[in-house]
Amino acid sequence: MRLLILADDAPFVSLGALVETHAPEVVIALGDLEPDVLDPLGRYDGLPVLGVYGNHDDGRYLDAANTTNLHLRRAEVGGIAFAGFEGCVRYAPGAPLQYTQREAARLARRLPEADVLISHAPPRGVHEEPDDRAHEGFDALRDYDLRVAPALHLHGHTPAPARRAARLGETSVVHVVGHAVLDL
Repeated sequence: MRLLILADDAPFVSLGALVETHAPEVVIALGDLEPDVLDPLGRYDGLPVLGVYGNHDDGRYLDAANTTNLHLRRAEVGGIAFAGFEGCVRYAPGAPLQYTQREAARLARRLPEADVLISHAPPRGVHEEPDDRAHEGFDALRDYDLRVAPALHLHGHTPAPARRAARLGETSVVHVVGHAVLDL
């Protein structure tokens, strides 16, 4: 299965060109995207779009773009189960789509098992910026990866450039900035 993954920055080529060139079977949005970035996907009838919100999102554009919001939900595409977790570690009091480690742990208990986990923020200890509160990873996502062992965990959020894929137990953790194409 071919995935087209978008995170944090608009792709440097048009989304239509990416879809035409790479023929993805599913598009994944990892958050912090401008609402109009996903608009071209409306003309590709039947192309599943799955996503989560980032900490800079308004919490509304995924529904408008006919995207399945996967936060604490599961969806299957082609026999592969996807689940998602939005937001990042709280670094600004009262900010939306930011969670304390304790809040994230409570929410993550409702995260269904899946083959692929998508999140905005990384799991603790992988691709994070531990000295930068805004770019810390979630303990709950690390625990999920180690307990559930999805084959793949996709995330955005941490600054460019994209880091190399890392292993967390049995899970391959992939950081995306802008866009990436990945075959499962």
